[in-house]
Amino acid sequence: MIHSKDQLNKLRDQYDIVIAGGGLVGISLACALAVSHQQLSILLVDNFPIKGMSQDGVVAGPVYHPSFDARATALSMASIEIYQRLGVMDDLLSHAAPISDIHVSDRGHSGSTVLNAAQQAKTAFGYVIENQWLGAVLLNRLMSLPSIELLSEAKVANIVPRQKVTRVTVSAHNQESHHGVEVDAALLVVADGAQSGLRESLGITASVKQYDQQAVIANVQTQLPHNGQAFERFLADGAVAFLPLPDLPSAPRRSALVWTMPNQHEVNRENNIADLNDQDFISELQSAFGFRLGEIQQIGHRQSYPLALTLANEVIRNHIVIMGNAAHSLHPVAGQGFNLSLRDIAALTELVSQAAVNNKDIGELSLLESYSKAQLKDQKNTIGFSHYLIELFGRQALPIQAGRSLGLLALDILTPAKHRFSDQASGLSGRRPVL
Repeated sequence: MIHSKDQLNKLRDQYDIVIAGGGLVGISLACALAVSHQQLSILLVDNFPIKGMSQDGVVAGPVYHPSFDARATALSMASIEIYQRLGVMDDLLSHAAPISDIHVSDRGHSGSTVLNAAQQAKTAFGYVIENQWLGAVLLNRLMSLPSIELLSEAKVANIVPRQKVTRVTVSAHNQESHHGVEVDAALLVVADGAQSGLRESLGITASVKQYDQQAVIANVQTQLPHNGQAFERFLADGAVAFLPLPDLPSAPRRSALVWTMPNQHEVNRENNIADLNDQDFISELQSAFGFRLGEIQQIGHRQSYPLALTLANEVIRNHIVIMGNAAHSLHPVAGQGFNLSLRDIAALTELVSQAAVNNKDIGELSLLESYSKAQLKDQKNTIGFSHYLIELFGRQALPIQAGRSLGLLALDILTPAKHRFSDQASGLSGRRPVL
């Protein structure tokens, strides 16, 4: 059920769960909770209008939303398992491309490795889907779940923790809190992004490490088909990744580009690479990436954004949990940020569903502490894996350059090392929660 900002009076006085933020994390969590326990009442509050939906509530095309932007997401196999349980795999796979091989190389050095899914008895390492289509698939699933209410063009304007609930004030996105309505939640989930205003309003600080880098993203068309190959090429000052995308009738041989590079003030040239015209940008990209897919023929609309590691110093309080980028925002070098959030979603859903079945308080601090402790190892390993790659391939000292070349060569030779690397990238290491 969808409410507009003008229908605040239709909200209940109390919900089991209120989710602040209707991006990919918020909408995935809402669907997971509703599928896992159908009796939970869930309110999803989002600041933006739902565009691309027909009058009968069906999303036929990509959804345009700041969280569902031009970026593509590489879903690990652990994430695919989660979405399988949510009942969205047929729709998802119709807009996704499998990753059958991962080619990792270091520009100017001899080391390289190719990971092949079939050789490791995997159907794929993951699937790549554009965020706009992932958003559409999830929104269609949400509309089929009667226990979820979606309030668009609205915000959680105020939070008042109480002993047994968290009281939130919900208002239209362009109005002050005194124009809103009060709603009690047994559990409030804050998922409003890395620059979380709600996290800050709760007095929860975040540690931020600036990488002095930006990511440039776009879709590219190449001369040769990718055949399910993903490429990551480490450069002297960043990395360039090509992720396979499904063909379109009007645009075959597509890949999603993620190019991390220094911020503008770090680039020793008259113009920032990200600001070049298409022809000059393609020339720079071709030089950085090489001709593994032949000539780069076209590039779509480009976007850039700064890169930082953001970690909330608290992720739980009584009847409150912080999730998604509001809890941890990672560098995209290993493609792990959203996949980590999905595993967080699975873990929280498992505990909340069990508590609800046993008529326990789903927002009790001890329960949320169990969630936090269960996910801490996964979060540390994933964040450490991403940060290690940045540190290793971002240094130019000769011993380190030699060491990383030897590391890639060893990875190519030693099958167990390949398996460990691919399992980490696929999200298949460690315990996986059951929804």
